[in-house]
Amino acid sequence: MRYANYHLAHFIARPNRFIAICDLNHERIHVHVKNTGRNKEILQPQRQVALVKSDNLNRKTQYDLVAAKVGTRWINIDSQAPNHVAYESIKNGGIQLPGISTEAITTLRPEVTFEDARFDIFGATASQPFFVELKGVTLANGALAAFPDAPTARATKHVQTLIRAQQAGYQAYLCFIVQLPDVTAMTIYRQRDPALYAAVLMAQQHGVHLLAYQCAVTPGSLMVTQPVVIDLQRQFTEVP
Repeated sequence: MRYANYHLAHFIARPNRFIAICDLNHERIHVHVKNTGRNKEILQPQRQVALVKSDNLNRKTQYDLVAAKVGTRWINIDSQAPNHVAYESIKNGGIQLPGISTEAITTLRPEVTFEDARFDIFGATASQPFFVELKGVTLANGALAAFPDAPTARATKHVQTLIRAQQAGYQAYLCFIVQLPDVTAMTIYRQRDPALYAAVLMAQQHGVHLLAYQCAVTPGSLMVTQPVVIDLQRQFTEVP
């Protein structure tokens, strides 16, 4: 996916989860942060960030903060982006779902409800319906990425519902979209969210497929590139 009308700026501060203060062309402006996660290791003062200008003139903030440069690599933090890139990549074969041939998919729809959860993607072949739940990954230490960056009861609930969908005859997938390049493996940050870690292990035992894909990131784009190994035994340590 590509962002139209993006601008480079510098991050100054984040007074709350939704708003950041940035320096754009030597002017301090308030922008909307398209990610309610902590992102404390990403959004540091004076880091270069990418802002996308909104076409909605009635908004309180004119810009969305969608990416930041950490060291030599850009990290996309747009929480809506994984859904967009994954949907298109499943459709065009860039993401391969185990047990499902891309050519055999007859139905692919976003945001479909099952029981008490709304999964990101529903699809079907002539003989097999399936659900895909997507999680964006922005936390990394070197070549190891991890999810989540903050405890998330919502993600645990989604995983538990995926297990029930699998038991009901759907093929269930938990797909992590790593929103940064140069990653060779990812894991669940078990110290950060032990309940999620336990749920993911249980899901794997019940036949839910786990998969992860990394992305090429620029200030104005996010593109799925290749699969990443999921190693649930790897311990993750944040960058000091």
